[in-house]
Amino acid sequence: MDAAAAAATEGIERIEKNEVITSGTPVATADLRIDGMSCMMACGSSIRKALNKVSGVASTEIIFNEGDEADHAIVTYDPTKVNDNELIQAVHGLYDGQYKVTAITITKQVKSASSNGGASGAGAEDSGVSVHIPANAWLPGLVGVLTRILRH
Repeated sequence: MDAAAAAATEGIERIEKNEVITSGTPVATADLRIDGMSCMMACGSSIRKALNKVSGVASTEIIFNEGDEADHAIVTYDPTKVNDNELIQAVHGLYDGQYKVTAITITKQVKSASSNGGASGAGAEDSGVSVHIPANAWLPGLVGVLTRILRH
């Protein structure tokens, strides 16, 4: 990372979590908390477009909250093609730095290294997958989206 990129991402709270999967292609999700948004239509649309232009980004969902509650961009991306610093730079590069990422939570899917194929003994019949996702990881976003849908 160059000096300008390092300076732009300095002071941003960063949390990284792993989620174990047993099938499919691993992806990563970044929840960017963003200051500076004043509306969903112009601000949210600009941020979504900028993030979707970053190579490796699969989708972006903007969560705009009226009032003091933080706004978010939820970005699903391929971690082999893009990193979270590039996502932050895409937001900070808009409109002379009008929008600021204040925190980012990265959830990376990781393929399980073990296989239940050769399991024996107690619990061998249990082929379920156990994934721990914190209770508050998606609930605020889901509630916000459902609230907006129901309002319209």
